Amino acid sequence: MGASDWAGRMCLRLEEEFDISEDRALRITTLVRLLRGEGYEDVFGEYGSERHQKLQKQLIDELDKSLLEQSGNTIEERWNNLMDELDCQSRADNGVYLIPWSEHEADDWQNPGVTSSRP
Repeated sequence: MGASDWAGRMCLRLEEEFDISEDRALRITTLVRLLRGEGYEDVFGEYGSERHQKLQKQLIDELDKSLLEQSGNTIEERWNNLMDELDCQSRADNGVYLIPWSEHEADDWQNPGVTSSRP
């Protein structure tokens, strides 16, 4: 399954589960994809490691379930709690926390609106 196929399916699941817009769900899946790239090289850890397998499951295979298990009134709060649980910010050069949806004014869908300090 390609990244765009995964993102499309996961967006639908997030929209239904959390009653959010497509743009808001896409914001989450975009950030998951960013966590695999530049500035985030150590977030998942070495391929095949226990950490890599855990994050693969929680952030890709079962992202919707992982977010449901977190506390929070918004999907962004749940995401930020998951990032704390998985200790992602300390392993990233770039921000992993989502700013509140009400403050997000991206002109590009590839900008999910992140910060390195907890909002």
